[in-house]
Amino acid sequence: MPTRNDYIKLIHVGAHRLGYLDDADYRAWLESLTGRRSTKDCTMTELSAVANTLRACNALNHPRIQAVQGATITDDRPTKVQWSVANRRCQALGMTGCDDERFTAFAKKVCKVDHPRFLTREAMRKLIAALNNWIANNGKKEMKS
Repeated sequence: MPTRNDYIKLIHVGAHRLGYLDDADYRAWLESLTGRRSTKDCTMTELSAVANTLRACNALNHPRIQAVQGATITDDRPTKVQWSVANRRCQALGMTGCDDERFTAFAKKVCKVDHPRFLTREAMRKLIAALNNWIANNGKKEMKS
């Protein structure tokens, strides 16, 4: 079971990821959730509720690749290098990375999978090739303009 300090650390990390960098903004946000302006004044129940809210907002998940990687134990799963290449290609296309909804939709269309976490190495190879083609087509369109 998480301790009080664990919850406070989680809340600070999550608030930072949500963009509450200014102390006044952070305290106003915390007050809107708990009615208190400091985590030190919150009860364990309130701290737990705020942490659950941050989890629901995906602020406590790893913001990049690990959200979609899935299991990597079997030999047929995409490698870390493939995930890294796909992530860079997504960023080149203006996405946030492999955790972007547009990447998920593209993977569904190209590889006929429900979610990128179900990709195989071969499907990931095809997906990376499709991303490369997308980037090349965007480059051709810019040259014509």
